[in-house]
This record gives sequence, C-alpha cells and structure tokens, in this order.
Amino acid sequence: MGRARIRESSFVLKVALMTVVPMVALAVVLGHSLGATVREHALDGAESEAALVKRLAGEGALASAARAGRTRRGPPEALARRLKRLVGVDEVTALGIVDRRGQVVYATDKARKVPAEGEQELREALSARRATAAQRSPEGGEPAGETYEVYVPLLAGGGSGPVGALRVALDAGPIESAIAADTRKLYLFLAIGLGVLCAALVRTVTGASSRMKSQAAGHEHAALRDTLTDLPNRALFNRQLESALTACPPDGQVAVLLMDLDRFKEINDTLGHFNGDLVIQRVGERLRTVLREEDSVGRLGGDEFAMLLPKAHGRDAAITAATRVHQALEEPFTAGGLRLKVEASIGIAVYPEHGGKAGALMRAADVAMYAAKKAHTGHEVYAPDQQQYSPARLGLVAELSRAMEKRELVLHYQPKARLATGEVAGVEALVRWQHPQRGLLYPDEFIPVTEHTQMIRPVTFHLLETALERVFEWRSNGIDLSVAVNLSTQMLIDLDLPDEIGRILARSRVPTRYLEIEVTESAIVYDPRRAQIVLEALHEMGLRIAIDDFGTGYSSLVSLKQLPVSAIKIDKSFVMGMEADNDDAAIVKSTVQLGRNLGLEVVAEGVESPAAWSELASLGCDYAQGYHLSKALPEAQLMRWVCAYREMFAAATGPVPAHIEIPAGAASA
Repeated sequence: MGRARIRESSFVLKVALMTVVPMVALAVVLGHSLGATVREHALDGAESEAALVKRLAGEGALASAARAGRTRRGPPEALARRLKRLVGVDEVTALGIVDRRGQVVYATDKARKVPAEGEQELREALSARRATAAQRSPEGGEPAGETYEVYVPLLAGGGSGPVGALRVALDAGPIESAIAADTRKLYLFLAIGLGVLCAALVRTVTGASSRMKSQAAGHEHAALRDTLTDLPNRALFNRQLESALTACPPDGQVAVLLMDLDRFKEINDTLGHFNGDLVIQRVGERLRTVLREEDSVGRLGGDEFAMLLPKAHGRDAAITAATRVHQALEEPFTAGGLRLKVEASIGIAVYPEHGGKAGALMRAADVAMYAAKKAHTGHEVYAPDQQQYSPARLGLVAELSRAMEKRELVLHYQPKARLATGEVAGVEALVRWQHPQRGLLYPDEFIPVTEHTQMIRPVTFHLLETALERVFEWRSNGIDLSVAVNLSTQMLIDLDLPDEIGRILARSRVPTRYLEIEVTESAIVYDPRRAQIVLEALHEMGLRIAIDDFGTGYSSLVSLKQLPVSAIKIDKSFVMGMEADNDDAAIVKSTVQLGRNLGLEVVAEGVESPAAWSELASLGCDYAQGYHLSKALPEAQLMRWVCAYREMFAAATGPVPAHIEIPAGAASA
C-alpha cells in the first residue's frame, strides 16, 4: 500500500513538473513581453505630455526660434519666460529648443548639446514627425535622478518637414513608479491566474490519477477474476498456487483439487446457458462454504473448478475436503423450475509427492480427475498408472500428422464368428501405432488424449479409409469380410460425419453393408440429441450400428429402443467373469435376452475358453470375439489365419463342434 502511494505521488509530481514548468516559463516570457508593453505605454504617455507642453509653449514661436538658430540674444524673451514657467509642471524638469542640425538653440537647464542617449530619438523626431522618448541617466551638473528625454518635432507650416524639435526632460520617478505599479499588477494577475490554473491542473491530475488507479484496479480484478462467479480465474489461481508452494515449509504439504462437473453439458443443452450459468454460480457459492478460511477456490473455465489447500496434512486431508465437496453438492440445485442433481469428479494431487512445481501439480490433478471421471468414483488421488494424459502422451498428439503421412498408424483386425455355425462373419479394426522410437503403441496410449483435440477427426477418417481399402482388396481376392470401426464421442456428435463417411465409401468402392460403426454408451449419453441425429443419418445410409461395451455405461432402455441400433456388444469384463461369478453370468444372460427381445444381434467380447463359447451358444448369443477365436492380428497374419480357418471349417463334417480349435500356428504365422 505504501509503495502504491509513493508511485501515485511520484506520478502526480511528474505530471505537475511536466506541465507547470513550461507554464511558468511561458508566464515569465509573457510577463517580460507585457512588461515591455507597459514601459512602451508609459513612454507613449510621456510623449503625449511633451506634445502638450509644445502646444502650451506655442509651436509657432518654438519653430521660429529653432529656425533662427543659436544667436547671442537667444529666443524671444516672452518665449523664454513661457518655457521657464512650464518647468516644474507635471514632472517637467527641463525644456530645450533644438534646430534641424541638432544644435541646442535654447535650454532652461543650460544644456549645450543633445545628450548621446537622445541623438537617435532626435533624428527620428526630425524625420518621422512624431514624438520619441528615451531614458537616460544625468551627468555632471544635470538634475539628480533619471529623466526621460522626449523630442517633439516642430513644424513651421508649408509641409516642408520639421525645422527642429522641442526637448522635454521629464522626471523618471513618477513614470517609473507608474511602470512599477502596472508591472506589479500584471505579475499579480499572472501569478493569480497561474495559481488557479496550477490548482485546477493538480486537481485534474489527481482526479485522473485516482480514476486511472480505480480503472487499473478494476482491470486487474477483471483480468484475475471469473466474471460469472467472481472466483479467481486460472491466472490468479496459478499465482496463488505458486505463492503457496514458495511459502510451504520443508516439512509442509500443499494439495490441489481439480473438479469437473459430470454431464454438465446436458444441463446447458436442455435448460439453456442461462440456467447452466446459474448452476455454475451456485456451485461456486457452495464450494466457498466447505473450504477453510486459508483455502481458496477458483473457476478455471467452463464447468471446471480448482481448490487450493495451502496447509494440507497429507492426502487424507485432501480426501476429506473432496468428501465435503461431494456432500455439499448432494443437495439438488434449482434451475429452470427443476431440481437438478449435480455430481462431480475430483482429481487430487499433493505437493511435493506428486509434483514440485505448480504446473506439474496441476497436470497430476488433471490426470487424477480424468481417472475419477472414467472410474465413476467421485474422486481419485493421483497415481503414476493413471498417466494416459501425461505430458509424454500429450506430445504424441503433435506427431500424429507425421504418423499418418508415414503410414505409422496401422490396423490390426480381430475376427468375429457366428456362435451357431462357427463362420467368421467379419472383423473389428483396432488401431496401433508403429512408433519409430517407442515401438508398437496400443490405442490406450494415444487415443484418449487425441479425443480431446482436433486431431481425432483426421485420425478417424484416415483409419476409415485404411480399413475400407483393405476390405476392397479382400473382396477382390474372394474374401468377404465386413469391418467394424469404433467412433469416439467427439466424432459421434459431428453432424458432418455421415456425409464424410459417404464420400469415403464412394472413393473406396465398398458397399455400405461391409462397414459397421461401433459406439459406446457413454458417447451416446454425452449429447443424446446430436448423437441420435448422426446415428439416424448413418442408419439411413445402410450402415450397421453396434453399441460397444454394453453394460458399463448409462444408456437407458428407452434410448436403446429409440436409437437405430443393430447390435449390442456385451463388455468383456462380464463375459470373462461369468464362469466364476454368478452375478456376471446373470448379467450376460439378461443382456442376451434383452437384445433378442428388442430384435438386436448380440455379440460377446472376451470369449477365451471353450466353456464360455458353449455357454454363450446355449443362451442364444449371436456372435463371439475373443482370444479363443483369435487375438487382433496384422493384416498379413489375418489373411493366413482366415485361409487356415476356412480350410479347417470346410473339412469339418457333421454337426458343428461345441468349440473351434484353431489350427496350430495359424494365428502366429
């Protein structure tokens, strides 16, 4: 605060100096100029007074004396007496008559010649026919004190010009006093005017400084605060975090909680952004109430909030704070006339365990938050095995363009067979990245983070084209296999997707029935309205649509009935556990029955044993995928596997066996 005041005072002083100093200089110049004008005005007065003396003395007599020149007798006696009587009247100290040659004809002060100070004025009077005046100091026996020498031209008539001049010596004292008085008044007025102007200027500058300070404070507040909730924004929260880390003692801990509201987009899309903003505001208010006084909460943007615990006592304290947040959100929010249940996923990171700097700590909390969202656990503490959103994986996104150009993104294909006949009906395309430095990368290492960038679109279309190119080649070689391709959430809500897939199908010359689109339940519920529009457009094109990982998401039976779905795929976690877990077996059985009742084909993923194959066949499941049939294979291996499988299948006679025995080496050739 003290430094701010010093800066403000310094600013005012600088502005004052920059404006007042030039004004003072201007006032000095103006005063000097006006002072000269005052003096000239005083001299004009002296000249007027000398002209009056000339009239009183009689210009004709004075001109005659000047024209007669110097004589022994001097001017007429009457004229001399008249001149002497005028001496002493109105500051007149001496009078004299000067002829045209500059010779003194007569002088009441016995002056014998024109003083040097008056020679120029005399010449001007004799040539310009006007009175002129000059100031001089007396010498010798002349009257004490300074005088003004005024020379008034004497005209004899006839228009021939002055014949001489009347010298009038005036006492300088009264004139100088008048000049001094006028000058004092002038400078007084200038001083008063300058003072008023300076006061107004200082007031204006001070007011402007206050306004600028207020505006700067307002701009700083706006720059560091979220306009909707008035909570610290990302920039201010990062400052607070860095300050907390700097102030943290060697044995202290700082916790960061990163929170994202679950399915908040549904509120915005259903009730509008106004009600969505209202919910955001009230969430911010509740977060303030559950934190301690020394803690802080900020809104980073959208539906993302961050909480800072500068004096956390380990991860348990952070977990306790996260639990309080969940409890605070349990009370429904009212918006748009509805009571809304708002849930959140929270990621927790603790300094110094999970990061030594603010950026690292925020990234760790972000990773943990996504882990909590994916696992539906409410909150998670950061762990290294959650690093699907690590900086290293984020760096992979920047390499995807090059990877597509270099054909580093390849597809492996996992066969899908009919349980009733054992016939291979199609394959699922699964992406792999043959990275030049890191080797073969599986999709979990780069697809999740890619889904949150603009690169997911070109990657998806690249993989679709690659898959359909293979289908065209297979058909050319007499192998009819359909291919299933997974779509991410971002692609499913892209309204341009159907048109783009249509163009890819046209370029590849592959019939629509050979392409199947797989989507997850979570992708559908992310934006049900747009997802339905896209899925219906794809269905009208003739594409088959399957819901992948069925049973792990939130789709309702109503949405399942309304969507143009052709098949559901039971998640492998249930299929792989059904032999040992009665609950998993019941889920698989009920899902198969549900699909059949709705007229949908049912595909079981994760079939890894003959017993599972037999059980699924007895339940009426349509298709099976899994290691019992084959793992995902590169294209060359897939073709060898298909050929070997079909040879074995064609050689079989009688009833279809309960399980398929893969020819030795077919899948690993």
